[in-house]
Amino acid sequence: MTVSNVQLELIDKAKKYLQKKSNENVNVHSSGRCYFQAWGATPGYAILKLWQEGFKKIFYTFKIFCKDIISISSFYNYYLINELETNNKYNKIILSWGFKNRFLPDGSYQDGYFKINSKDTNGALWFLIYNDEVLPEKINNNILIFTKSKNIFKYNFFYLLKSIIKKIILSKFSLKRFFHKASGYTEFSDIVWNELKKFIKDDIKTIIMPYECQPFQNKIFKTCKKMNSNIKTIGYVHSFPPALPTNYIFRDGSPEKLILSGDDQYYCFKKYLNWTNSQLKILPSTKYSKISDNMSGYIYLPYALPSADIIIKSLQNLLTNNKEKIISNLIVKNHLLTENSKKHLKLIKKINNLLLKYKNSSLGDGYTNRLSIFIGSTSSPIEALERDLEVIHICDDPVFQSYSSELWPSIKVKKIDNNIYKYQLLKKGNLIQLGDSSKVFKEDYLN
Repeated sequence: MTVSNVQLELIDKAKKYLQKKSNENVNVHSSGRCYFQAWGATPGYAILKLWQEGFKKIFYTFKIFCKDIISISSFYNYYLINELETNNKYNKIILSWGFKNRFLPDGSYQDGYFKINSKDTNGALWFLIYNDEVLPEKINNNILIFTKSKNIFKYNFFYLLKSIIKKIILSKFSLKRFFHKASGYTEFSDIVWNELKKFIKDDIKTIIMPYECQPFQNKIFKTCKKMNSNIKTIGYVHSFPPALPTNYIFRDGSPEKLILSGDDQYYCFKKYLNWTNSQLKILPSTKYSKISDNMSGYIYLPYALPSADIIIKSLQNLLTNNKEKIISNLIVKNHLLTENSKKHLKLIKKINNLLLKYKNSSLGDGYTNRLSIFIGSTSSPIEALERDLEVIHICDDPVFQSYSSELWPSIKVKKIDNNIYKYQLLKKGNLIQLGDSSKVFKEDYLN
């Protein structure tokens, strides 16, 4: 079977699984077993691999499930920061991820997903799921920060035991329901919602967030609508969807309106992921702007590093078969979050040694390379295509990582070998409509 055929088969299996579990009154919105993220060691990923490769993945799947259950013990120390002024009135909630370097000295927050400042969103309450250990020195009074306290121990097994007992009771002693509730993803969904629900007042008309169909996001959307059926729930697909977009299959808890940024996304979500015309809206991207840093001339490493052997072997094949040896002049670019990773630094050294071996000094320092190579699970090749780059994608697991023209018709795919693909954009703007103004968020995203 071709890569695209296997991808479509897995999407179909995931849709049938979600429908079946929904009919059995399973919490498909917040279960980690129903979050079919096609990258990383998650329960949904493990199920996809089990469907793809069969019984030989059973022990891997069991290990992932056990880790997921144990991870419940790490969610014991979350809390909410900041006091809201009682006389402030809010009619919308913007939920996003928070980072210290995006807080400005005046206490406002410059969001990287919507490209808007918190002080420019009148009547909005910001709820940030914080990803840094150090807190900002000043926080405006329309911003809430949900974060972890600093503790000596990463895990609290007494908390795990209490949570397991509670989930057994809530499952009414049904093993099937307990299986879906006993998940770190479900636990996180519950604790986020328990803090956020205090602010879901009658005045709230809209809740919007950068959306990845994570269980906690679906929990928020589902329970908000239960509390107040008039609340408008809006999700924004901030990054181009993964090559295998199983996480975005429509299910209970999905937002009533989903903002996309390109025709190909609309095509894929409607044809394969069970979304309807009325639920989808195409708007220019707020994350991807027309003006950006140069992306050309690099070999991009991913956050989750695939097989180093496959990377080196694939690069060697490219260098050997490339007569002009332009690839040898590329610069390795590490992922921002893995700058101190020994595994990544070791691979960078190997790649640099390989590039040096094939170095083409005749090109000169002034040579501009319009090619970039992307490795592993990443949507960056799509952005690069929209920015007029030549794109090569090295995939250690093509079914889960490589883009296909069946799902994304504006991409022409050429298979160079088993792990190397070259992409070409057939029509500019079909994958991502690059944005150029923050006005689109206030004027169009919230309406």
